[in-house]
Amino acid sequence: MKKTAIFAAMLGCSVVLGACSDKEDTSKKDADTPTEEQQQEEQAQQNLEDQGAVDKTGSAKSDDELKEEIGNEEGVTSVSLIVTEDSGGYVLLDIDADDAMSEESAKELTSKYLKKVEEKYPDHKIDIQVRKSGETFAQDTKE
Repeated sequence: MKKTAIFAAMLGCSVVLGACSDKEDTSKKDADTPTEEQQQEEQAQQNLEDQGAVDKTGSAKSDDELKEEIGNEEGVTSVSLIVTEDSGGYVLLDIDADDAMSEESAKELTSKYLKKVEEKYPDHKIDIQVRKSGETFAQDTKE
């Protein structure tokens, strides 16, 4: 009986001390106030809107069939193809070539695919670049 009384007294004291503590309930505070990351994201979005920026991520697409065809060409290491429908339509084609590709074969590649892209997207403006080691060494465009 003496152990039960001591246990009950200690439990009662801990409840009273816990209720009177100086700590705030952080679960309520966290739910009501936005985090620093959320505030920064909202600030960035507001800045873009103030500058008149438009989110165009939904208006760009890719042509996987053409991209794969170009990727199979000799000397091509990677291909980036973006087709946009806004502002009259653009086709942006970036081809990364290996170090063995000559400038002549790169120019042949750009003219070949300029014709193919023109057939597929006749109303679009086209920009094709071939890059080697990050530097553009062949380019073809159609306005």
